Amino acid sequence: MDTIISVRNLRKVYAVGSERVVALNDINLEIGRGQICCVLGTSGSGKSTLLNQLAGLEKPTKGCVYIGKHNISTFSENQLAKFRQRNIGFIFQSYNLMTSNTALENVAMPLMFRGVGLRERNKRAMQMLKEVGLAERAHHRPSQMSGGQQQRVGIARAFVAKPKIVFADEPTGNLDTKTTLEVMEMMVRISRENNQTFILVTHDQYLAQYADRIITLIDGKIVSDVENVSIVDRMNAEEIKAQYMAEKEQTGVKAAEHGKTDGKHVPSEVLSHQPDTGQKDATPKEEPLPADQTEVPTEPVIDDVASQPTSEQTDSPV
Repeated sequence: MDTIISVRNLRKVYAVGSERVVALNDINLEIGRGQICCVLGTSGSGKSTLLNQLAGLEKPTKGCVYIGKHNISTFSENQLAKFRQRNIGFIFQSYNLMTSNTALENVAMPLMFRGVGLRERNKRAMQMLKEVGLAERAHHRPSQMSGGQQQRVGIARAFVAKPKIVFADEPTGNLDTKTTLEVMEMMVRISRENNQTFILVTHDQYLAQYADRIITLIDGKIVSDVENVSIVDRMNAEEIKAQYMAEKEQTGVKAAEHGKTDGKHVPSEVLSHQPDTGQKDATPKEEPLPADQTEVPTEPVIDDVASQPTSEQTDSPV
């Protein structure tokens, strides 16, 4: 399998008040073209920070991220914006739809940024809405749709331009069980049909089973990286739903048991083992990225072969 994402010696440090918080610590990994990959971790594990790094939404403190042969860690904001328009799709937990636009207009937006004409982009957007089962809602606005329908619009928008990579950050966090399973199956199916790399970020161990590969983070470090036979290849839809409901019920029972001690409720601060440090409202500040004079193309596109980063780029000082 060809490598499409290559991460070398990646480190991310934030300044919080007078302290420095290491969000990612010496991450090294490669993700193959067309792979369904899950980044799994609890809150504070660094999974969302890693997603931001892979997508070029934040600069690393040290190390680099290559997509294809391009070191996106050295791109300017303008170059990153153009690169994402051409190569990357996003699916968000909160949908992030334009509330004043119809479903059709929301899905067509990535094509507009690529310069596709109105007639052609509406045609492609409608085809994508049909694929996610929302053709009849094409002219409805987000306020006229349920959460599940809005997320389907978000999925259609992410895939309509056929990006090389699609990132999904807790995409089912606001959905009910039935819709969660439908959305997961849909994202995996579309990614496979188009040989797109799909990277799911979640805290849910069951949803991680949809992936071909599961990377687990704890305290900013990769503690496990295993191949997996996707649950869609092992079970049918009814079996998946029954197992998911059983696991959720068991999780709920365990949570209720842990929430009580001698009949008394235990505060959430005790359960999470996260005492109040007095810095909850402190805004993290990023450590500066060392200067890099590497030239990059104005409108980079992912090439077929990923070049390996040089030692000079990966050994930048913190």
